[in-house]
Amino acid sequence: MKVFMERAVLFLHAFPLNSDMYCHQFEALEKEGIPYVAVDYPGFGKERSFPSDYTIETLTDLIIGKIKDLGIKKLIPVGDSMGGYIMFDIWRRYPEIVDGLVFVSTRAEADTEEAKQSRYATIEKIQKEGKDFLIDFMLEAQTSPATKKYTEKMEKLKCMMKQATEEGIIKALKALADRPDNTGLLPSINVPTLVVAGKDDEKVTPPEVVRKIADGIPGAQFVEIENSAHLPPFENPEGFNAVIIKFIKDLWSG
Repeated sequence: MKVFMERAVLFLHAFPLNSDMYCHQFEALEKEGIPYVAVDYPGFGKERSFPSDYTIETLTDLIIGKIKDLGIKKLIPVGDSMGGYIMFDIWRRYPEIVDGLVFVSTRAEADTEEAKQSRYATIEKIQKEGKDFLIDFMLEAQTSPATKKYTEKMEKLKCMMKQATEEGIIKALKALADRPDNTGLLPSINVPTLVVAGKDDEKVTPPEVVRKIADGIPGAQFVEIENSAHLPPFENPEGFNAVIIKFIKDLWSG
């Protein structure tokens, strides 16, 4: 966690990973002197599980509480997948703190009934069998063919996923299933917005799904990152960093 001024980039991770998925961004932003904060959700990474079930709104309040404790007044949230859902809620309830937004491999729509049922079926299976089957599935679904060629990258992702507790995974799945639809929120977003998709994401958030966010936000930029699927910041950090650092510099140099 690095905070040098009253504004910072806020990194919000994908499910079922943790803030370490942004390790390449931390290094790049430090070289540029750009302040940032990264958080883990309850039960992921270094964060202990939440004592009860929670909602996306609960996570937002926990995160914004930490941000205010650090004295940060303005944010550029960068959220991959689940992180994007938190970003929508930040904009809905705390717009005054937002300087700009970077949505990554996420969607504005709520879960369909079928998707909700699938999440609850996964919860039941975890309760019976543990989390390993889910980690194997997510590793396969979330990564591009290019990423799968690199054993070290895949092992790092697996290690991050294994740090998640079963309790943390289950509570996050419930929050994901119950999240609101955010499509109606898109026209209200009036800060600079960058929307990023992994070009090879065929199974989780295909580019055409992610693009709908950019299409709904006035003036939003849309970029596809090659050699990446659901996790562009980790899969192709060079390509991703080039895009977001330019966005951040353009926004904060004005």
